[in-house]
Amino acid sequence: MKINTSYPYPVLYMNNDDYTKSSFSSQINVSESFGEMHIHVSFQLNNIEIKRLIDNQSAVYLIHLECGQTSYRNVFETHSEVLEISVPTKLLRGKISIHSFIIAKERIENYKNDSLNEWYQHIPITFEKGNLIAIGEAIETTLFDDNTELLNLPSIVTVTKSLKNDYMEVDIHSNNITILLPEYEYKQYASSGSSRLKETILSMVIVPSLVYVFSKIKDNSGDLDEYTWYQVLEKIFEENNYRLEDVGTDVLSPLKAAQLVLRKPLKASFEEIEKLNKTED
Repeated sequence: MKINTSYPYPVLYMNNDDYTKSSFSSQINVSESFGEMHIHVSFQLNNIEIKRLIDNQSAVYLIHLECGQTSYRNVFETHSEVLEISVPTKLLRGKISIHSFIIAKERIENYKNDSLNEWYQHIPITFEKGNLIAIGEAIETTLFDDNTELLNLPSIVTVTKSLKNDYMEVDIHSNNITILLPEYEYKQYASSGSSRLKETILSMVIVPSLVYVFSKIKDNSGDLDEYTWYQVLEKIFEENNYRLEDVGTDVLSPLKAAQLVLRKPLKASFEEIEKLNKTED
């Protein structure tokens, strides 16, 4: 995204002198975990009149996010001085540009500002909706291809049929996590590979199983850390800035840990159901 340095109206920008004794800056921090890019932005504005425009919702802080390789573009707005954004990494790849602005949300006529450069003090100023009022920092970051696709769960989870059980059970005392399904449930699961409800069925089986697994880690990690599935999960949590030993504590509940590992399975399931319902309508 190219930024102009010249506009037919005043813009608060570090690279011009349209304003005096004023500033606008943005601190942008980016992190990535469990299939999402998290962007935390803190806006610092030093200009009373522009701040008043934001407070009365005539203007707004704006973040523009763009990824050239995937053609993803989106804007995020707020009237708050802090903005939190989460974007699925499957929508992003390679170089990502993040720009910060303050823009007009409506037509602003007879604009006055005591901090304007003297050159603007005696001419009428109007901002149209969408005009830039201030330009803040921009950053570029690079998102590499995810080489931990779904935490390689197929390599550490085995779903099998049990003829002696009427209820699903989970065995964690081997190198793989083994999910044992009653015969009927197993047949339905096994035939769901090409189903339009694949994600939903996977969630029905995998989510409660992982919740069970994570509920056992807190008090039994010393007995479980010899198994491959434990070592794989430990590595994956570390790569996503979490600690497996925190699962089951106040830091990270087993239920949230399972949803992180499966990357928001409820949302994926409901999107699948919504898509199916629209098809039937």
